[in-house]
Amino acid sequence: MSNLAFDFPETTLDKWKSQILKELKDDSSKMNFTDEVEEISIAITNPAEHEFSSALNNPTNDWKISAFIEVLDEKTANQLALNCLNQGNNELIFKFNQTIINWEVLFASIELPYIHTRLQLASKEQLDSFLSSKYAVDLTFFSFEFDPLTAVFSTIDEQVKALKENRVIAVNGFDLQQIGASSWQEIGIVLSNAHELLQRGFTPNQLSLKVGIGSNYFIEIAKLRALRYLWNQITTAYEIKNSIEIVSHIGWCNKSLKDQHTNLLRQTTEAMAAAAGDSDSIVVHPYDELSTDGSSDFANRMATNISNLLKEESYFDKVQDPLKGSTIVENLTASIIEKSWSYFLELESFKSLNSKDKIEKIKADVSSKAVQRLAQFEAGKIPLIGINLFNQENPKAQTWKTTNRYLDLSYLIYEQHKS
Repeated sequence: MSNLAFDFPETTLDKWKSQILKELKDDSSKMNFTDEVEEISIAITNPAEHEFSSALNNPTNDWKISAFIEVLDEKTANQLALNCLNQGNNELIFKFNQTIINWEVLFASIELPYIHTRLQLASKEQLDSFLSSKYAVDLTFFSFEFDPLTAVFSTIDEQVKALKENRVIAVNGFDLQQIGASSWQEIGIVLSNAHELLQRGFTPNQLSLKVGIGSNYFIEIAKLRALRYLWNQITTAYEIKNSIEIVSHIGWCNKSLKDQHTNLLRQTTEAMAAAAGDSDSIVVHPYDELSTDGSSDFANRMATNISNLLKEESYFDKVQDPLKGSTIVENLTASIIEKSWSYFLELESFKSLNSKDKIEKIKADVSSKAVQRLAQFEAGKIPLIGINLFNQENPKAQTWKTTNRYLDLSYLIYEQHKS
């Protein structure tokens, strides 16, 4: 069974369209794709005018399997981190709230040189505490995740700018996506903030681009490809070496605490989109992480297993830029590039990273999309099994926290709005 060769006859566009119409039972309306929230409409059979490569630096399609751990006490967080590493994670993200941190307890028995650790710090005191610890002797094992839109950024920007060998800023699109932003709003805001950081003296090597992955498979792939393309255009214009790190987060907008098994399907599809879009790290958040009881061992394990299975059984990490040349994906990428760039230019007029006027515009624009999404959900145009379709009451189900917010806007979690 070697040296097999297959001849595939060339097919004309007209013949291809005829076959598609036949399979659609002559319903020509389905030959067009339209997303009202994204403001995108394309004919699915239109040839792509351009090909946009998402694989600029990655010779395969591999990614880090990240575990997100909120540190409430160091010993518990340490045990969870060790469990995650034993189950297949190779990157840790710690989020801190307390000022005083016992770093030795937190990192006990963790082989830091063999994994990568991100520290999501919330204050200058936390940063000073870490930099004065013994673990700061070799910072190559660590990245920091300061959000440039938060108040703390102005207190640490010069301090972290001096850390030239580290990713020190996480330009945050994930939380924007969680509060309802469209793909092009998310990318436009991320690019605008990253661009100003370059103007302030940060280098691309110091920035991570943090994005959220939603449920629309092809749009999410195209969004990641558009982000890589546009960031490359910006760094090329500055004549600096393109260095991009995309950390993709799978969140909670369409997740359910009442019908837990549907979450695995949604998380898997979203992780597939993140992988096909060439993410450098993928964080599958446990579906119950934002419940009042917190994440369960089962949900943590399933979140890790998704990436394990995509790599070890589906070989998603072996094919570079797998959607390159796909007519639909290339056209979606072009549409998102155009809309993201237009929004980026609109935001550039504010001239300040986190000025009040810029923040208010972002909030107003994203809020309008959240309202539009919620209206579609309430009208039944966003069918979600287990939430507003074939849902079953579960008296043992956990409940969502009501404090999940970003920029003073609530996360859009559809199950919280089910009537």
